[in-house]
Amino acid sequence: MVSFRDRKHTREELVNAGYSWEYLDTWQAKTVLYRHADGLNVEGDVVHPHGSTVEGVPGSPDYVLQKSRIGWFPYPPSNACTCRWCAERAVESQRLEGIPDDYKCDNAECDFVASSDTHAGKLSGLRMHVRNSH
Repeated sequence: MVSFRDRKHTREELVNAGYSWEYLDTWQAKTVLYRHADGLNVEGDVVHPHGSTVEGVPGSPDYVLQKSRIGWFPYPPSNACTCRWCAERAVESQRLEGIPDDYKCDNAECDFVASSDTHAGKLSGLRMHVRNSH
């Protein structure tokens, strides 16, 4: 028999993985999961690209929770997805698009350039500059 604490812990993990709060009470016997992580073979080659589906998998909460840890979710990957695999792809695509290293103030009279080790840090510094100086 599953204790209340185990059930609560499982529900919290499912919600953190992107499932609805009611999933533990209303799960289907079989479901479709989408790969958010690329499936690799032993040599490291992509054999199952992200976005591909895995159909007919058990829908039990324990099983889908295990699969969410390896990047299989009930919704397709997208730019709005916050899982670690989609976030890594978004960062990589932004890096490849050439995000500038310097973030300058839009004001032509101002020579402020935000500096930080991370993209988020630079944006935060620029936001604070604009908020305090304009």
